[in-house]
Parts: sequence; C-alpha cells; structure tokens
Amino acid sequence: MDSPAGSPANGKSKGKRIRNIISFCHDVRKRFEAGKGDARLQGLTNEVENQINAIKSYTLRSPVSTRHEQLNGAGLELWNWCTQLMRHDDDDNDHPSPIRSRFFILVRVFSFLVLSLAQWGDNHTPGDLVRLQKLAIKAGRSCIVNGELHFALLALQKAAEYNGHLHNLRDSLPKEELSACNSFESEYLTLRIVLAWKDDRLDVAEHLYGKIESLKHKLDPTSAEPIADSLFEIGRGLLARDDAARAVKWLERAYELINSQELGNLSRGGIELRLAISQALIQAYLDTNTPEGVRNAENHVAFIESEMGNKLVVLLLRLEILLHSPAEVFDSHAYADVLQRMMKNVDLSDSSFKLVLHHIRKLEDKSPGLAYSAFDDFITSRIVPTQRSDWIEQAVLIRTHMATTHRDTIQSIRALSAMLDKVETGLGQPFTTTTTLGILTLLWKKIDAKEGPLDIAQEWCRLALHSSLRQCGPSNEAKITRKLLLCALQRNDFSTALDVLDSMSDTTREEPRTMYLVYKLALANNDHEMATDYLGRISNSSPQDLRYLYACCVDAQKKNDKHITLEALRHLVRRYDDTSPGDVHLPALLRLLIRLEVSLLNEQDQTEGSRRSLIEDLCGVFEGAVAAIQRAPSDKEGQKLFTVNELDWFCKNAYNLSLKNLVRWELQHVLRILQCCLSIISQYPKDIPAQASADLSLRKMFCNFLAATALITLARCEDDVEIQLQNYLNMRQNIKQFDEAFEANIEGLNEDPRRDLQTKLSTLLVFDFEGAICLKS
Repeated sequence: MDSPAGSPANGKSKGKRIRNIISFCHDVRKRFEAGKGDARLQGLTNEVENQINAIKSYTLRSPVSTRHEQLNGAGLELWNWCTQLMRHDDDDNDHPSPIRSRFFILVRVFSFLVLSLAQWGDNHTPGDLVRLQKLAIKAGRSCIVNGELHFALLALQKAAEYNGHLHNLRDSLPKEELSACNSFESEYLTLRIVLAWKDDRLDVAEHLYGKIESLKHKLDPTSAEPIADSLFEIGRGLLARDDAARAVKWLERAYELINSQELGNLSRGGIELRLAISQALIQAYLDTNTPEGVRNAENHVAFIESEMGNKLVVLLLRLEILLHSPAEVFDSHAYADVLQRMMKNVDLSDSSFKLVLHHIRKLEDKSPGLAYSAFDDFITSRIVPTQRSDWIEQAVLIRTHMATTHRDTIQSIRALSAMLDKVETGLGQPFTTTTTLGILTLLWKKIDAKEGPLDIAQEWCRLALHSSLRQCGPSNEAKITRKLLLCALQRNDFSTALDVLDSMSDTTREEPRTMYLVYKLALANNDHEMATDYLGRISNSSPQDLRYLYACCVDAQKKNDKHITLEALRHLVRRYDDTSPGDVHLPALLRLLIRLEVSLLNEQDQTEGSRRSLIEDLCGVFEGAVAAIQRAPSDKEGQKLFTVNELDWFCKNAYNLSLKNLVRWELQHVLRILQCCLSIISQYPKDIPAQASADLSLRKMFCNFLAATALITLARCEDDVEIQLQNYLNMRQNIKQFDEAFEANIEGLNEDPRRDLQTKLSTLLVFDFEGAICLKS
C-alpha cells in the first residue's frame, strides 16, 4: 500500500499500513464503548478525521487478496456497527449531541474509504461497483444532512468514479444492475446539486440538473421520491431566503418529477411529499407578488381541490390566496365562506380548534360582523356538542373580547346575548366562576365607559346579568345592577329604574352605594318621603358612608331642594362636624369610628372584599386622626381637644392594632397604622413625666422595629424596582431611628429589655446592610 500515489513503498510498508488501518477500525469501536464524556469523544473524532485525510489518497497497487479481505471485513464491520448506532439514535426521543453525531458521520466516511481501498484495482465486478456506489451515496447524504460538505464532496467524488466504471460496463450489465446504476447516477447527481446549493453555487446546481433531465424517464417511484425531496428542499430553502422566483423554478421541477409517477405507485411518504411540494409551490407563487403568480396559485389549488375536495389543507390554501389580496379588494364574504366550509368539515382537535380561531381572528381584522356570525355558528354547532368545557369557555371568552373590541351596536350586543342563550342551553348549566369573572372583566370595561350612548351602556349591563353568568357573585351582581339603575336615572327612565330596584336582592338594596342611587332617584322624582328615608339609612350606615352624605348634600343643592338639603346637612352634623368643635367632640367621634371599625373587622361573616375595605377605612380614620392632632384643634374655651390622655388612647390603640394584626393584615395596612402611631408619638408635649417619656421611647422603638421588618418583607416581594428601593429607603430610616433611640436610652434600660433591644438591633443591622446593598449606598 502506498502513501500518496506515486510514492515508493515496499511490501513491508504496505503490510504495516494495512495492519494499522485494520487495527484502527477495531480500536474505534473499543474506545467509543469504553470512553465517557464529550471531551474523549471529541479527541477520538479528531483521530478519525486524521485517518480520513491520510487514507483518502492511498492506493493498493498490487492485489494482495488476504489483505483485501481483512480490510473489507474490518471496514464492513465498522460500517454496520456505525449504521446500527445511528439508527438507534434516530429512534431515541433524545437528540444526540453534535459531537456524537459528527463522530458517527466521520466513522461512516472512514469505513467507506476502507471498503473502497479494499476493492481497489482494475478488476472490479459490477456488483462491487454498485455496492461501493451505494455506500458512497449514503455517506455523502449523511455528510450533507449534517453540514460536513467537505467530506460529502469526498464521498461523492468516489461515487462519480464508480459511476464512470459502471458506464464502461453498461453493455454487459444485467437489467437489474443497469436499473440500479441509473438510480444511483440520478441520486448522485441530486446530491451533487444539493451540495452545490448548500455551497451557494446555484450555477453548478443548474448545470448538474441538466444531466438529470435525461434520466427522468428512467426513474421509478422509489428513485424519484428522494430526488423530488431534494429538489423540494432547495426550493423551500430559496423560499425561506425570500427568493420566490428561483424557488418557483425548483419547486416546479420537484412537482413535475413527483407528478410524473403514477399516484398509485407512490409510497405514503411520496404522497405526503407531493402535497408538501404543492403547498410550498403555491406559497412561492404568491410570494412573487405578481398577477401571474396569483393565477398560477389559484390554478394549482383548483387542481388539488379537484383531487381532494374539501380537505383542510385545500381550504387553508384557499384562505392563504385570499389573504394575499390587497386590503382594498379583499373578499371578506369569500373568506367567510371558505372558513364556514372549514368549520363544518374539520375534525375537531386541540390543533384544529386553535387553527379555526386563528382564521376567525384574521377575518375579524377585515370584517368583524362576518367574523361574529361565523364564530357564533362554530361555537353553537360544533364546539358546544363536544361538551369540552375548556374549548367552550375559551371560545366564549374570545367571542366576548371580539364584541368588546369593536364599535358598539345594539345588534352586536344582542347577537352575543343570543349566542350565550344557545351555549347555556347546550351546556345545561352556567359558566364556571373563573370564566364568568373573565367575561365580566371584559364587559365591565364597556359598562364603566365614561363616554357613549346610555342605551348601549344599558344593553351591556343587561348582557352582564345574563343567566349564564349567574356565578358572578353578589358583589359583582350588585355593581352591575347599580350601573343599570344609574343608566336608567341618567335617561330619566324612572319606570325602568324602579323595575331594576325591585329586581335587586335585599343585600344589594341595603348597600350604601345603592341607597345613594335610590336617593338620587327620589330627588329626580320629587319624592321627599323616599329621599328622607334613604338619607336616614345612609346616615346610619358604616363610617365609610360619610362621603355619600356629602354627595347627598351636593345633589340636593343642585336640585335646589332646600328641605332635602337641610335634612342632609343635619345628618352630616350629627355624624361629624369638623368646623364646629363645640357641636361634636372630634376625638370622641374618631374613637367611636375606630371602635366600630375594629368591631366590624372582628366579625366572622365579613367577606374578604368588605374586610379589606374596613381595614382601609380604619387606616384612613387613624390617618385622619393624625392630621387632626397635627392641626391641634381647640374647643370654644380654647382648650386643646387632643389632650395627653387622648393621645395615649390613639397611640396605644394604633400600636396594639398593628401588633395584633401583624400577620392577618396586608403589610401595607400594618405599616400605615404603625406610621400613625409614630406620628402621634411625635406630637406629645416635651414636658411629660420621665417615665411616660421612657415608655414612649420604647414604644417608638418597637414601632420602628415592626415597620422595618414589614418594609423589608415588602421590598423582597416587590417586582417594581422603584417601589422596592423606596421600601428599602423607608426601612433604613426606621432602623436609623431605632438605633438613635437605643443609643439615647441604653443607660436607663434594665438588663432584660437591653438584651432584647440589642437582639432586635442586630437583626435590623442585617436588614440595613441588605438595604444599603440594594440602594448602592
């Protein structure tokens, strides 16, 4: 065996090289099976590559049969081993690593070269040549698929060499081997075309395709399918590069080749390939953006439709053609008609369901009215009968979103209501709470719109009260009925307003907001008795209703009804008077409000919403108390209303309330109460007794500790960076105040309190360090 051709080598050298090659063939398998890790595999791959570069130019000038057989056996064994592992990787769900894939590709090339070397000489049998050409093509195809174009060219050059030998033997070849020879030649040329395309040499690809033209009539379906697939790959690649004109050329070639075979003789994969080529060809026609391209696409779709009928793929192609029409000439009715055919004929699955929704959205962009009609029919005739709640609820939510996105009309709202009627009848039950709240969230944007005709708002309210949405909960139902009542009031439709009021539940009628609307209704109807009655109800409701008393005063003044205005003012004075301290003792009123709020919070039957509202209002009362304390109001004799005893009450209750509800309230509310406590402490006179001053200092330190702890918790959970940093900043301020108070009072503290405060300070210093880091201080 010679190193490069022409270099002298004796028999001993030849034998040594053959033994080395055979040994390496066995060594590759052993080292692969023994080795672990990508690093070792990469090293072995590099060795295989070096062997390929060394062996590719070797020749065996003198036949040595024993050596030939050893080389052939070693190469064949390595090829089969490699093929078996590659198939195993293809069958496995996990994709092999790039290093593993490249290793097998190079081993396949190396084993092919070993087999080629073993068969070197001038006395090849046709069977040997056919077998070697087949292996060369397989190796070349693997290299092309995996991007190893250099080695692909090496394998295909060998294939060309064997093809040349077979051409010289054509006259003596039996029919079967001649057929295989033609098949391999066409496949070789196809791979060379793909290789040229991947190497951006379309001129070479065009030249090579010319050679295939003369072989097309000799191809059977088994040979034609892979060639058409390769041409399809080129056309699809050009289409992805936005080169529609050349993509059309190659896709037409692929379609012509696959279509030249009898349809019944094609494999299942071949039939699918034919359809895939058609789809890509239609897309390429459309992407040319020419009238001729659109005509060709339409003709091709018509041809497919004549074969397949109302199949989903045909209808999708029809829709694709329609979507390529300019916006000004887009045929919405034709699109809706095709979409209706699709919805009637499609086999429903998760993917087809999403597909229909996608095209309904497309139609919605062009013609919302047609989209509403088509979608309603799809929901009621196809989706509801499946009883798939996830499909039904998703479709209804999307349909509601469509209705709330476009221009409002009474007809479109009623169409949506009619669809909900049919869905409820088909389901036999209302929607789930989650779906109901999702629909109401969409509808509420329309109901709560500040502008727009009142009759439209009223229709939205009636839709929101649809029986299929009765899982909305009493709170939402109350909000909607109040809005409906307000619409009737604004339209001066008192008869409808009274009907709405009668339809309300007792709980809703007793809510302050509803009572205020009824009060407005009484004013508009000049019904003094009803207005007076509801003023009393509003006045006797919970503290947050004070705003409604003010609103009642304003409405009565606008109505110029002095009697009702006076009645409203009286109720307001009885509840609270900030301008006349002699009539209402402000601290006592605030204490009463706080006690009432706390007692309401302690009741077990509070809903989460009303409980949160009470907590919020309680925070507001304390903050109002702080503001009043800072104003330092006086009575008629000039005595301060907020004495030290009053300050003690508000300070202690704020502290105890925050401590008691530290884990039950939202931290924002606890922080507000703690801040109120700190603000009240700062308002104490400077001349209070020393013991009281020391107690206040300790309470202030505990408030600072609790506030800092709450703030760092909020900061850690906050996604908004600005708010997070503000929380850290406020935390550090509280820690600083704690530290200053501790230093000022440390000498007067007993051992146990001092140790406790030191422990708290050590905790706060950790928090302070975290805050400093986050604030980059």
